Amino acid sequence: MREQIVQLLACPVCRNSLVFEGKKMHGRLFSGFFKCDHGHMFQVNEEIGLLKDAKLSADEFEWKVNVADEKRYDEIRWQYDSYLREDQKEATERMTQRLIDLVVTSCKQSDNVVLDVATGMGRLVLPLAQKSPEKMVIFGTDIDEKPLRGAMNRAKKAETWHKLSLIVTDAKHLSFKDSSLSTISSFFGFDNVPETALALRESARVLRTGGHLFLLSLWLKEGSKSMRIAEKHNICQIASEKRLKETLSDAGLVLEEVQEIYSAVWPYNPMDLLPVKGDEYSHVIVRVGKQKD
Repeated sequence: MREQIVQLLACPVCRNSLVFEGKKMHGRLFSGFFKCDHGHMFQVNEEIGLLKDAKLSADEFEWKVNVADEKRYDEIRWQYDSYLREDQKEATERMTQRLIDLVVTSCKQSDNVVLDVATGMGRLVLPLAQKSPEKMVIFGTDIDEKPLRGAMNRAKKAETWHKLSLIVTDAKHLSFKDSSLSTISSFFGFDNVPETALALRESARVLRTGGHLFLLSLWLKEGSKSMRIAEKHNICQIASEKRLKETLSDAGLVLEEVQEIYSAVWPYNPMDLLPVKGDEYSHVIVRVGKQKD
């Protein structure tokens, strides 16, 4: 974690400012803890901040596979890609590059800081770190430490680690101050957060007026088996344009632009809950704004 980012952080419980105590190396926070005025404390473990409250996030998702192991990380990436058709892989490359372009442009026009929500194994932040300007600060966040460890190892190998600050935090209880960021991104992350509306309200809280959220999203057909499963798991709140607009409105955000990058019928892929094999779907890039009251 870069030392300069502490001013943006807040306690996920009471939202008070945090103070760091511990070991620093080369302008980065290496090990120690954050604490707030109300006595809440959060560990920093080998450069990753563990800013998640055990009670608030007790029922959240936990990664079962240790993707911090480089061999296992590569195996999972290879296995997932093996189920994709060539046209799907090409579409993913286009989406990723387009999202990177949007994020970099937004950062240049504001403060050169981006918060990535539900970073996982780093499908966005790793290429973003390679292609972004040197002075750009990239926050990678996830509910679990294990995928961030995997992303950290990859970034160190690629010599882009200095741009990243990785934090374990709950998308529904973000460890950032109100109106502290101008750019937020997500690579299909919000699609996998149960009660997505709560996560979007948190993004609206930390986003400055005039700021933007850029996300890749999976849209499903109304009435399809995929949509029924999404409803069952409470991950349906942004699964179509109509649903997204309603959810954003409740969060105090506005849908500004939708770019459909790819649409098709989903093939067999046992590593994804959604879409269901044979269902139609679309991959879209969405630009969301926070406007004045």
